[in-house]
Parts: sequence; structure tokens; C-alpha cells
Amino acid sequence: MAKFGTSSFGIILIFAIGAALISSGYAFESAISPAPTEDDPYVPLEKCAAKLTPACGDEIFAGVFGNGKVTDHCCYKLVEMGKACHDRLVDWMLSIPDFGEDAPKILSNSAKIWYHCISVVKGIAPSPSF
Repeated sequence: MAKFGTSSFGIILIFAIGAALISSGYAFESAISPAPTEDDPYVPLEKCAAKLTPACGDEIFAGVFGNGKVTDHCCYKLVEMGKACHDRLVDWMLSIPDFGEDAPKILSNSAKIWYHCISVVKGIAPSPSF
């Protein structure tokens, strides 16, 4: 799996979304084009990413794509962001070839973190294995 050291999930996400927007021509559409809708595949990802602080984005990224732990504070942010956003961001990152090869492990980590964070928010003790 790719190692990013201290790279910020938020920075990676912003650059990647920007690159995708530019390569698709989306960023250069004329001023008379219709406003983006909620069905636009890029708008929801940007809104999802904006719901996390950079520090929480880093923690969640490290937990999903590595072995990092997510603090209670960031669990609250993740649950506030919502499962649909979490799943879409993880799926989007898996579309990047460097990450896609580890999809089973990443999806497993993603689910573990989500359910751990749900238990934190609901005040339920997590299982000893996490």
C-alpha cells in the first residue's frame, strides 16, 4: 500500500478533486452553464470533505488506509459527516490505482472505523479487538 507519511488527507483530497475537475473540463465550463446539482458527482464529495477538519481527515485517512486510530473527537465529526459521505470518499479514494489494490483491507478498516465511531457517539463500549 502507498505510504504518505505526514501527507494530509484533506490536501490530497482537494488536489485530487481539483485535478479531476480540471481534467473533466468541469472547472472550465462557461458562465452560462447551469449550476451544479446535488446529482453532480463532484459536488457531494467536496461537501463531504468540508465537514471534516484537516486533523480529523488525517486521522480517519490513517485509520482507513493504514493502522491509525481515530480519536473520540474525530469520531463525532465522522458520524456527523454521515455514512454515505464516508463511504463515497473511501470509494473515491479506492478508484486511485495506488489504493485499489488493497481494497479488501481498506473496506474492512473503513467499516471497523465507522462502527467504532458509532459506538463512541452512542456511548457503547467498543469491542476489545479494536
